[in-house]
Amino acid sequence: MSHSVSLRALLTGLVESVPDIEITGLTLDNRQVQPGMAFVALRGTRQHGLDYAEAAVRAGASVVLYEPEIGLQPPVLSVDAVSVPALREHLGTLADRFNANPSAGLFMVGVTGTDGKTSVSHFVAEALNTDPVQPTAVIGTLGIGVPGALQPATHTTPDALTVHHLLRRLHDDGFTAVAMEVSSHALDQGRVNGIRFNVAVLTNLTRDHLDYHGTVEAYAEAKRKLFHWPDLQAVVLNLDDAFGQRLAAELSEKQVRVIGYGVGNAADYPTGTLVATEPVFDHSGIRAKVSNGQEAGVLQAPVLGQFNLHNVLAALGVLLAKGLALSDALQRLQHVQVVPGRMERVGADAGRLVVVDYAHTPGALQQVLTAVRVHTRGRLLCVFGCGGDRDRGKRPLMAKIAESDADVVIVTDDNPRSENPQQIFEDIMQGFHNKTGVTFEHDRTKAIRLAIGQAQPGDTVLIAGKGHETVQILAHGTVPFDDRIQAALALQECGA
Repeated sequence: MSHSVSLRALLTGLVESVPDIEITGLTLDNRQVQPGMAFVALRGTRQHGLDYAEAAVRAGASVVLYEPEIGLQPPVLSVDAVSVPALREHLGTLADRFNANPSAGLFMVGVTGTDGKTSVSHFVAEALNTDPVQPTAVIGTLGIGVPGALQPATHTTPDALTVHHLLRRLHDDGFTAVAMEVSSHALDQGRVNGIRFNVAVLTNLTRDHLDYHGTVEAYAEAKRKLFHWPDLQAVVLNLDDAFGQRLAAELSEKQVRVIGYGVGNAADYPTGTLVATEPVFDHSGIRAKVSNGQEAGVLQAPVLGQFNLHNVLAALGVLLAKGLALSDALQRLQHVQVVPGRMERVGADAGRLVVVDYAHTPGALQQVLTAVRVHTRGRLLCVFGCGGDRDRGKRPLMAKIAESDADVVIVTDDNPRSENPQQIFEDIMQGFHNKTGVTFEHDRTKAIRLAIGQAQPGDTVLIAGKGHETVQILAHGTVPFDDRIQAALALQECGA
C-alpha cells in the first residue's frame, strides 16, 4: 500500500533546511521513478546520478537528493535539489524511516563469512519455521521468502532502499524473523545500514573477493563491521576460524553475548563454547555430541560434510541466542534440508550415496570431495566437466583434484556453450597423470548412469558442476537438464 512521508521527518538530524514536501518513495533509478518520489542521485563508477536528474523530474520526482562534492553543481531543475552530507552512508537510515522502521519489529539475523552464508541462513529459517506462529524468511543468494518457495534476487544482499522495502513487506506479511546473508560488498557499500540486527554470525573467513577489497585485511575489516553493529544482542562465531577467534577476543569486553562454536575437544575452547565432539558421518547425514558446558545433547541433521557440521552449529548458536532451550533447538535442526544443489542427496538408496553439488571450481571440487569422503565406506566416484567459454586454466586443475581425491573419475560435458566439447575434454585431459583410468563420455545422462550403475553398496557417487541448474547450455541453445532428475532415474533403473 502506497503512503507518503514528510521529507523533513526523513532528513531530521541530517540536513538543517529542508523543503516542506511529502514524498511517496525513494529510488536510485530514474527509470523506476513514479510521481511524488524522491530521486536519490549518487555517484556511480562511470556516471553520476545527477546526470539523470532531469529525466527523473520528467517522470514525476518531487525532489532530488544528492551528496555534496567540491565542484559538483546540480542541474537547474523545476523541483528542489537537496544536498545531503554522507548521503550514501545514510541511505539505510532514510529507507528505514520511510518504511516505518521494519527491522525493529523483526528478529534480524545477519550471516556473513566466505562460505556457508546461504546454508546457515536457510538452516536458521527452517528451524524457526517449525513453529508456525513465528514464520521466518531468508534474504540471500537464492532469493527472498521461505526456503523452498523463494522469489529470485539479483544480489546476495540488495541495495539499502530495496532491503528496507523488503523488510517492510515481510513484516506486513506476518513474518516475525529474517535470516539474511550479508556480503562483504554490502557491508562496505552500506547496503545494510539502518537495519537493527539482533544476532550477527561469522561462518569463516578465507581469501576471497580480493578483486574488490584489494587485501585480506580490507576484506576482514568489511566483515568486522557487522560484529560492532549498534545494539547487537549476540554474536555467533566460528572459533575454528582464526578471524572468529580474533573477533571473540575483541568482543569479550563489550556488552554483547558471544556464542562461540567449534568441532573438537571442549578443553581446547573458552568456557561456554558450543562444542561438537565424536562426530559420525554416514549416509543418513551427521551426528555428534554437543555441549556448551551447562547443557548437553545430540546434534543430528540430514546434511553431509564436515563443513555442514559447522553450519548446523552456527544455526544452533542463533537458536540459543533467540532464547530456545538446547533440547528444543536440537529437535528443530533434525529436519533441516540442504540448500538445493549444494551437497544434495538424491534418492534413498541405503547402500549407495548419490550426491549432486554445484562445485565448478578447483577449490569447490576439492572441498566437496573431501566432504563426501567422510561419508564413504567404499569407493568415491566423481562425475564432472568444465563449462565452455570460461576459464580454461582451471580445467587441468580440476582433473588433478578429481584424480587425486576420487577413486573413479568420469569426465562429461557441463555447459559447453559455444565451445567445442572435445576441446574442453582436451584441456581437462592435460591434468590427469594416468588418462587410461579415466572415462570420457560427452553425454551427461549416460555419464551419470555409468557412475551409478557401477556403484556398489558403501560407494558414493558425486555429480559435480551444475547443482540446482535445470538446463544445459549448448552451442545451439539450452535444453532441459537436471542432474538430480537424471540421477534419480538412474537409481530407478538400477533397482534402487
